[in-house]
Amino acid sequence: MRQATPGWPQSVALQVHNASWPDFTEASERWSTFSAPTFNAVFIPESKEDLAAGVGYLAGNGIPFLAKSGGHGYSTTLKLIQNGVLINMENFNYTRMSNDGTATVGAGATFNDLVQVLGAAGREVTVGSCPCVGATGAMLGGGVGRLQGVRGLTSDAVRKIRMVLWNGTIVEASDTANQDLFWGMRGAGQNFGVVYETVFETWPATNGGMNYEALLTFGPDAVGPVVDIIDSLMPIDPALAIGFVGGSNPETLETIVALVLDYAGPQRKGSKFTNLFKNLSITVTESMISYADLPTKGTGGLTLAKCINGRRQDMYGISTKKLNRASFVTMFAEFGDLIKANPALNASAFLVETFGQQAVKALPNDYDAFPHRRHIENLVEINMEYEDDSVAEAADAWAKKWRDHFKQPKVSGYDRWFTYQNYGHGDEPPSVLYGRAKWRHQKLTALKNTYDPHGVFNAFHAVPTSLADWD
Repeated sequence: MRQATPGWPQSVALQVHNASWPDFTEASERWSTFSAPTFNAVFIPESKEDLAAGVGYLAGNGIPFLAKSGGHGYSTTLKLIQNGVLINMENFNYTRMSNDGTATVGAGATFNDLVQVLGAAGREVTVGSCPCVGATGAMLGGGVGRLQGVRGLTSDAVRKIRMVLWNGTIVEASDTANQDLFWGMRGAGQNFGVVYETVFETWPATNGGMNYEALLTFGPDAVGPVVDIIDSLMPIDPALAIGFVGGSNPETLETIVALVLDYAGPQRKGSKFTNLFKNLSITVTESMISYADLPTKGTGGLTLAKCINGRRQDMYGISTKKLNRASFVTMFAEFGDLIKANPALNASAFLVETFGQQAVKALPNDYDAFPHRRHIENLVEINMEYEDDSVAEAADAWAKKWRDHFKQPKVSGYDRWFTYQNYGHGDEPPSVLYGRAKWRHQKLTALKNTYDPHGVFNAFHAVPTSLADWD
């Protein structure tokens, strides 16, 4: 019989495991090992009361900790947690439908877990493209995805959040309870506590839950024309989602250009967009995929490759209003040169996500802490993936150079630098992630000082506790 971990409250001491536990690596491993946190213990709570007892103990004793709700989460700010405790929320993996159409989702559920239940019930909300991402973690930063033009952000569907504060207090935040906290949790939620459960509004599945998808591949010479066509579609149809990918063949190192078109509707409507690109393409694959299967079977199953843990993932993200043809043509050419000079980077890629904006923009700009309702037309993500650290310097320099290139107003189309915080690298000023309006700074700083007075939740893009630190 395993002995209780000394020092911890008796009620949870058997739920704490140190590095000698055979399953320690599996329970504590993260998607990215780049500039990552480290842990010497894993706490796996079995109930909200256990979670509250554990959080209160850790915060009260000055022990650094981080909660894990699923996969991903890669900001370099996470390295602030060293020799800490990982709170693994795997026992909170559930999604329960109610008769009123709401879904109660535990913090251990991934997007794939969530869509299985919603799909079976004929319901939907916006989820991200990658199946292994934690639904709760993504929601705290907003939650972009294919359906956002129709249903808004993932966080726009939230009706209640149940969570534990730094001192072990269990609270609920909603439009009628702790309204200030509810505002901040949707867009900056990593700053204020550990969520164990969220209630989402859901909607009847569009087109009976069936989505049209086209996967097209192109030669390198098509980069410019493809970018021009995407840009000409802005603002895109609310039911359309576009993913433009540049990568390489891991064996030949030859560059690859791919385009994924997802349309929440019938093939006859979705294929009209595919036809715009067909003459440029090398291959075209069209299919109808259910809402529940889209995260795993969409893009030919390629997104599953982004669910492998334990590799370096040096990521830079930025938002643009337009797609600058010359920039992408040059970037793609340089990407090919980078991979050939550094074959260990052959799993790297860059991605442009272009989603509908209509339902996102339909809500007022002060609806919640998400600041970018007018500034997420295109999401550019540069992903340097590797295991051999000899390429680390070259990878980071290249990715940062291009992120900095795209933040120029003449390139991005915006007058300032905007980055969706879930895609942030970790070196951005807080105002780039959380908005530049002074009233936002004042409101978020006040919330931080109220709900996290000791900086317990500072590891992921910490909101400043002083107004002077915003820029």
